[in-house]
Amino acid sequence: MKHTIINAQLSYALSQARHGDAIVLCDANMPVPNGCPIIDLSLVRGVPSLVQTLKAMLNDMVVERYQVFELMPQYNPEMYVKLEGMLERIPGGTVSKGELQALMPKAKAVVRTGDFGSCCTMVLYSASGMDKYMEKFDCSFDLTKN
Repeated sequence: MKHTIINAQLSYALSQARHGDAIVLCDANMPVPNGCPIIDLSLVRGVPSLVQTLKAMLNDMVVERYQVFELMPQYNPEMYVKLEGMLERIPGGTVSKGELQALMPKAKAVVRTGDFGSCCTMVLYSASGMDKYMEKFDCSFDLTKN
C-alpha cells in the first residue's frame, strides 16, 4: 500500500485486498447487482475516467493480473490498446458479462467511474506485494487529458 488515494472508501478497500482478491472498475453504464460493495466515484459524465481511476489505483495497489470486459477489444479498441500499454508488464485476459456479474458480489469493491466509453470495465487482481509485482509505474496524470 502506497497511500496516495484520498477517497476513504477506496483506500480502505485497497488496504483490505489480499492476494488474488478482485477489484472491479466499471463505467457508469455497467449494471451492478444489488448487494455489491460499490464505491461510486462518478462526478459528472467522464469524470473520473477509467484511465484516471486506474492510474490512481496503480499508485496504491500491487496488481498480479487483470481482465478487461470481453467486448472492449471489439467495441472500444482504442481503450483496449491504451490499457494493454499501461499494463504491459502484467498478465491480462478477458472476462464475460456473466463472469463479471458473478464476480462483483465477491469483489473487495466495485468502483464505478464516470466513464461513458463503450465497454470501459475491467478487473484488477491484488498481489501480495512480492518484489516481482512491485514494478514502478509512471502513473502521473493531467486531469485535462485522457
